[in-house]
Amino acid sequence: MSSVIRIKATGQEAWYHLYSRAAGRKGEYPLAEPSVQQQWILMLRHFAQAFCCQVAAHNLLGNHMHLVVKFELPRKLSAEERMERALRFYPRSQAYLQLWSEAKWERFEKRIFDVSEFMRSLQSRFALWYNRTHERKGRFWADRFKSTLLSNGQAILDAVLYVELNAVRASLVERPEDYPGCSAYLREAKQDDWLMPLSELFPEAAAANQASKSGKPGKPAADLHAIFKELLYHRGAIPTKPGQAAISPETLKRESERGFERSGLYRRKLRFFTDGLMLGGENLLREKLAELRRLGRFLRRKEPTEQEGGIIFSLREQRSHFVPL
Repeated sequence: MSSVIRIKATGQEAWYHLYSRAAGRKGEYPLAEPSVQQQWILMLRHFAQAFCCQVAAHNLLGNHMHLVVKFELPRKLSAEERMERALRFYPRSQAYLQLWSEAKWERFEKRIFDVSEFMRSLQSRFALWYNRTHERKGRFWADRFKSTLLSNGQAILDAVLYVELNAVRASLVERPEDYPGCSAYLREAKQDDWLMPLSELFPEAAAANQASKSGKPGKPAADLHAIFKELLYHRGAIPTKPGQAAISPETLKRESERGFERSGLYRRKLRFFTDGLMLGGENLLREKLAELRRLGRFLRRKEPTEQEGGIIFSLREQRSHFVPL
């Protein structure tokens, strides 16, 4: 199989799981300090608002970071919106920006729909801040960031749950919402106004809630945050707190139907989330493989790689194969 570093979607809405590791010796954790994590969240929020994207999940561990990001369908921006976004890159430069040619504005618009440009801006700005603050010199990030294209709604939700459980897997906390460096903490603390609404991760439940509000008959309105935590607790084998309702039978039924019969499946590191290149359903990945073969890439691989017993498929095998718990 020929080496394929990254797969990017063009001309369409796209979701990615992004991963990057800090440079340094084993046992060094430059990202663990609370002040560093706070600065990362500020910069992540800033660039999420500068680029045409939304952050669905993030987690900053001691020496690496995870993001799940949705990029909007490329479109022509209004003059007001492109100026607003440009000022996030070049504050106090409105007079200068008004002199830009249309060609320069077109290049700018192309940039803010590009995941590579997003990561370049975020990582370079953060590295500059960290080196200045800590009187450090040299490269901060170890390698180019890794990117996995998420091709359907279930792959997106799975990636979000996996990312949120990173601190639990690392035994830093018992519950993901207790770790300040992740988006589950922000959602629990009601500081998630800049994150993607949970209604986009649970569209069916959100639609049912909307129908309930409009007076249409149906199920009672669902608490999307409670659904989100139930899934996290099930995937992470996390017991509910004293006095807290147990995981609902509906959630357990849905999980069982998808193959998550036993809790705790995401307590284990699963490399296909970072190295799989693309995640999703079998048929869609077959089509992508055929396309890549026509382009002269992935010449030997003909079948998508089955992960977690067929729950999800990837383009690339993980280095250590999945072993059921």
